[in-house]
Amino acid sequence: MGSSNSTPRPIVLSGETPVRFSSSLVETLQSSSETDHTREKALELHIQERVASELRRLEARESEILASVDRKLDKQIASEDGLNREKVQREIDALKARLENVPKVLELEEGVKNARENVVSCLRANSTRPLDCWKEVAEFKEQTRRLEKAFVVKTVGREY
Repeated sequence: MGSSNSTPRPIVLSGETPVRFSSSLVETLQSSSETDHTREKALELHIQERVASELRRLEARESEILASVDRKLDKQIASEDGLNREKVQREIDALKARLENVPKVLELEEGVKNARENVVSCLRANSTRPLDCWKEVAEFKEQTRRLEKAFVVKTVGREY
């Protein structure tokens, strides 16, 4: 039928085939002072700026949320117990004032001193077997617990 093929032949480019660019494109590329390194730096600075702005936005949002939650909790606590931050702070200040009046160095009671001395002497006598002193340690704990309870009652005015 026809002397020519109906399908076009594909163009194959090899490394030997010259590629031609327009002279204006070549001049623009050669006159540009921008290098890969400067483009990379500019991109990195842009990314850092975006990350920093996003962090600032998230921190602002977080502080808004915390303030909102704090206000809601204050309202809820005030409505439930009749307590609010100011009332609790006044109670803390009153306790601090009481604690300032308590003498700093307390003389240990005779029972606590004896229990402590018993623990020390038992540990010295049984230096290789300290677990044999469990009775003395239990007595010392009981004496200190009693002393602590008396201190709290004297300081706060009620038992815990």
